[in-house]
Amino acid sequence: MRGVELRLDAGDVAVAAGPSGSGKTTLILAVSGALSNLLGGRVDGGVRLSGVDPLSPEGFKEVPRVLGVVLQDPDKQIAMPTPLDEVAFTLENLGYPSGEAEERALEALERFGLAGKVLDPVEALSGGEKRRLTLAAASVVEPSVVMMDEPTASLDPWSVGDVRSYVRESSRRGSSVLIVEHKLRYFLDVAGEVIVFSEGSLRARMSAERAARLSDELEAMGVDAGEPRLEEPRGACLEEVARAEDLVVGRGGRPLIRADSLRLCRGEVVAIVGPNGSGKTTLLKTLAGGLKPLSGELRVAGRAFYVPQTPDYTFLYPTVAEDLEDASRRGGGDPWRLLKRPEWLERVSGLHGSRLSLGQRRYTSIAIALSYSPSALLLDEPSAGLDLRLYSTLEQALRSASRAAAVVVATHDVRLVAGVADRVYVVRGGRLYEVDKGEAVEVMESAWRV
Repeated sequence: MRGVELRLDAGDVAVAAGPSGSGKTTLILAVSGALSNLLGGRVDGGVRLSGVDPLSPEGFKEVPRVLGVVLQDPDKQIAMPTPLDEVAFTLENLGYPSGEAEERALEALERFGLAGKVLDPVEALSGGEKRRLTLAAASVVEPSVVMMDEPTASLDPWSVGDVRSYVRESSRRGSSVLIVEHKLRYFLDVAGEVIVFSEGSLRARMSAERAARLSDELEAMGVDAGEPRLEEPRGACLEEVARAEDLVVGRGGRPLIRADSLRLCRGEVVAIVGPNGSGKTTLLKTLAGGLKPLSGELRVAGRAFYVPQTPDYTFLYPTVAEDLEDASRRGGGDPWRLLKRPEWLERVSGLHGSRLSLGQRRYTSIAIALSYSPSALLLDEPSAGLDLRLYSTLEQALRSASRAAAVVVATHDVRLVAGVADRVYVVRGGRLYEVDKGEAVEVMESAWRV
């Protein structure tokens, strides 16, 4: 990234957008001081965060007092075994007495909907719950500067509303807020400015009010600023792949979801929606055979392949090229028959998968899954972290894949539900119901508009 000048006064809120790899995450790492002090990078020029110079080793030690950061990938940020430990650790490192640190940590966890999970193991949290945990940890010191990288990724619509409320509160308190976000519309009414990056450079700056009127122009720059479009279902049941009756799934013997009936077919894309932590991931793992049902009947024909929320789990080799070659050799399939081969693949093929952007990692993990030609393709939050171009390609890939497999997506992304899903199941009160697609979209849209 080069030639960037950015000033945020007290109470200012700005949203940075642009294609994956355009430098948005690098900007946060550079401005926070992490790039030059921890990651061996180089930053030319000057940075000030509430009077602190994060680029100097001395100033970098003071950054946690003034800056709250939410990174793109929660698993790369969380360090402690429980949510309470994680949030309290932030305060204890700043010298807060343990009693005060615990009290403030509990308040922050309650604010982001984790009051009932303060002592749960972090690894038992869903992807959205981990995201909420990083928000609690970043906000607990009431920092004067807040930076959030894809804060809505993997969050349910109700939690997106909580993030929007937190941004408003931070602005009223006088904090400066910088948000990196692919789904721009979530923040256009709470931000003052929109900044668009492309290929490491600043491409455009405009007021959020103006950006709200220029969705077509922003889409041409690779930014998703439009409203979701409700499409008529395109699929049809060509062959039943899975059926469940009176199914109960859960963890550790504790029921999470009860499904009176569930049917999955080749030829259809089925969306499963519901709040963070409601059991959608557990349901997918059960359908894939990784977990046993607590009770009920489940029949799955052929081979099911589960792609987890954390795409890093699908990378087994030193390079992306080796991962794809091994999957093709073992599975016998050609993912590029269904997926568009992205132009960035050649640039990253010699890297380990963990070094790709979150969107690139997620896209590559889907390619690995398709190499196995599964009868059921089970995708957990497949669109999280994808820029507009990759998202559009994903939509096409899901429709194509449904011709050969039953495609199931557990998702909070209303775009997938509105545009791609043929049928929708919702988790409500611990039960799974099939609902009208338009009804599901309406509920999801109304939930975040607080």
